[in-house]
Amino acid sequence: MRKKALEISCYVGGAGAFGVFLRWLQDMLAFNDDGLADPSAFHVLVPAFLLAAALVFRHFLKGFEKNNQTLPEDYRLAFRNESRLFKPIRWAIGLIMVAGGLLVLMTTELDKFASLLRVLALTAMAVGITFPLLMSAPGQEKNNVNLLCVFSFLPILLYAVWLIYDYRANAINSVIWSYVIEVLTVIAAMIAFFRIAGFFFGVPQPKKAMFSAMFAGMLCLLSLADERYMGLHVILFATALMFIFMNWVMIENLQQGEVKKEKPKKDDGFDHL
Repeated sequence: MRKKALEISCYVGGAGAFGVFLRWLQDMLAFNDDGLADPSAFHVLVPAFLLAAALVFRHFLKGFEKNNQTLPEDYRLAFRNESRLFKPIRWAIGLIMVAGGLLVLMTTELDKFASLLRVLALTAMAVGITFPLLMSAPGQEKNNVNLLCVFSFLPILLYAVWLIYDYRANAINSVIWSYVIEVLTVIAAMIAFFRIAGFFFGVPQPKKAMFSAMFAGMLCLLSLADERYMGLHVILFATALMFIFMNWVMIENLQQGEVKKEKPKKDDGFDHL
């Protein structure tokens, strides 16, 4: 499945790269000098591209289903990444996220919402530190499941704070197209991390997790075309790498045939006695 994982990861990265170009053209050509949105075909092309990307990602999942390939619901099997190459990749992604948090701390002191951005930056740094630990847990014999749940919750918290920041920063902004892509990206990232966290909380939804990781990863790359603090750009880029990495691992761990689920034992009184 490594070849398939590489293929789909290239699709996600390629879609993100094309999306950056399309969004950049929209920013350059669909707004006037006053920052107001003019009538433009790009206001149709961008949503159409997002819909097309979603359909392509959905097609990949349908292909797995057609080939009777399923993802185990146990996080130890779903996110198993024992290759030596994965360890430096995990830590590199984490360090990029930490660097993004540090940049936000250093460059947003005079921002109107500096206190909120500090919380966002500190949360991003915590995510960068815990991400490699979370992804290395499937290869360990014993894990503190409660701690893993906390680690998987931190990215959700990060983007929840970012969503609050977007709401406050654009509360009086009437130009919806100037911020709607970022808001959509933040929401998609929250949902994707929520689906990933489901494996560690014991309520996995493999198909939704894989789709969300692909779609949110593409959106994180696409959103790099917009103007924002450099630290926030770095956080988005690190998040895209996280989703591509996790999706790669999940695809590699697909199993042929239906995954058997352990049925809970029925307690009819004898076990209790």
